[in-house]
Amino acid sequence: MSDAVNELSSVPCGPVSLTMATWETAMRWLAAVVESSGPTRYACFCEANLLSHAVGNPRLQGILKDAAAVFPDGVAAMQLAAAHGTRLPERLPGPTFLLKACEAGLEPGWKHFFYGGREGVAEQLSEKLSARFPGLKVCGIHSPPLRELDNLEECDAVLNTIEAAGPDILWVGLGGPKQEFWMDLHWDRLSVPVMFGVGAAFDFHSGSRRWAPVWIRRVGLEWLFRMATGGRTTFTRNVRCCARVTGLLLRERLACYRALIKTRQS
Repeated sequence: MSDAVNELSSVPCGPVSLTMATWETAMRWLAAVVESSGPTRYACFCEANLLSHAVGNPRLQGILKDAAAVFPDGVAAMQLAAAHGTRLPERLPGPTFLLKACEAGLEPGWKHFFYGGREGVAEQLSEKLSARFPGLKVCGIHSPPLRELDNLEECDAVLNTIEAAGPDILWVGLGGPKQEFWMDLHWDRLSVPVMFGVGAAFDFHSGSRRWAPVWIRRVGLEWLFRMATGGRTTFTRNVRCCARVTGLLLRERLACYRALIKTRQS
């Protein structure tokens, strides 16, 4: 089982290193991590929003570098890898990963803790997933206030609640990159086998926001669906995000092309 923990490999792609995995290898890795006695790990899902924040942000880049896995969530990550001459096996979006992990954990009895979302969202998420996966073990939920936790006492109370529940998987739904900063800040104070930052998955699976239809997700246009249905704030944010990611992809392709020409000339 220890071999499976180290099974996944990553490829450097500009500001991030992306994990090369299929759904099969990812679930095998997850099972190995949950059953291992190693330190707490955290994993991220690289979609356009997170990628746009990583540009020019050394701190976030360092957090992603230290992650146990950075799965390619969206088409931007796939295109970034392609710009570096790498074809990633599959896209592994966070919302789908959550569902697959819930299903995979039924037989071994994995315990899940849901941390994040607006007030009531984590509770709705737990109810919806428990109905969808009978026998699912949810050992705790917590929806933090929208403000930052003000002091060490508040942080300790949250971490103590999670620790006492003893989850095998801690799902963090604070949105990127806030959830990545949170996981990096607290991973060494928890004995949870693994944490995943899954962002909007809490909203989608609780029913508080509409998830894009399957065919839209399959063709990689979920970002466009969110722009059209998420309201003015989401639309404005996604426009800025798309502009930054498009600029990044152009720069990375140009840099790789120049490196290729230089290699051929030498």
